[in-house]
Amino acid sequence: MISCFNAILYRMDIIKMLGDLRREKAVMDEAVLVLERLAGRRTRAGTRRTVTARKRRPFSAATRKRMAIAQKRRWAAARKKQKVGAAKTTGS
Repeated sequence: MISCFNAILYRMDIIKMLGDLRREKAVMDEAVLVLERLAGRRTRAGTRRTVTARKRRPFSAATRKRMAIAQKRRWAAARKKQKVGAAKTTGS
């Protein structure tokens, strides 16, 4: 019974240590990013943080309308293709 209790305590210590290590790793990752920015290097690929998000210019109303029309044409073509494929399989 005592050995089972010790095993539970040992496991709890490991879980606590893993949590501590993850927190330290996050702090170290942040420090590396700050130093890379100070050195003028871009951040590594795969990191979640970005240097600065570029503002996107909004599309004009005319451009949005052209995009909508083009997308509707693509959807219509896809539906037509799907309908032709379904007719071929059921027509046999």
